Amino acid sequence: MEEDYSMNHLIVFTHPDKNSFNGALLERYGSELQKKGHNVKIRDLYRLNFYPALSREEYLESFNGKYKEDVKIEHSFIDWSDIITFINPIWWAGIPALTKGYMDRIFSYGFAYTLDKGTPVPLLGEKKAITIFTGGQPENLYRENGMLKSMRQIIEEGLFEFCGLQNAGSLYFGNIIMASNEERKEMLDGLGVFANQF
Repeated sequence: MEEDYSMNHLIVFTHPDKNSFNGALLERYGSELQKKGHNVKIRDLYRLNFYPALSREEYLESFNGKYKEDVKIEHSFIDWSDIITFINPIWWAGIPALTKGYMDRIFSYGFAYTLDKGTPVPLLGEKKAITIFTGGQPENLYRENGMLKSMRQIIEEGLFEFCGLQNAGSLYFGNIIMASNEERKEMLDGLGVFANQF
């Protein structure tokens, strides 16, 4: 009897235009995972009208294990997942405000981490995380000036490691605005190869 190696992939997608190259990445990545027999769920933050601002009330309530209904819904998707993938552009050397707001509200105290006498304790240690980012700057320039390293450190160490998520890969597709159709096809094919390792 053949064993089932399917995994649950949660994709958090942020881009105002689903017909953008980011949208093409989302479609290719999701379809490749499904071809491999994996379960895929997409949280399209723009289409969900996700509210990104963490209020004082919400912040304080989280320390008592109380969460807003929309936060509990996203918690359930993360609970379901084995791998969480973020697909979004890089704007002004950082992630979009909507993505950051998702992280602020959803990776909340008591769910993604807790504290033991002031020492952080990660709570998502059995899950993995992936970032797939696009940008106008070519990758070699972003790598040489240290921006790519800084950006990844903030996400991978500041969020993923803090919550116990294991980094399962990080892709950056640069020069998107000036890229030719052939170059974009090569990027999509590279993403297909990446997705097929799971």
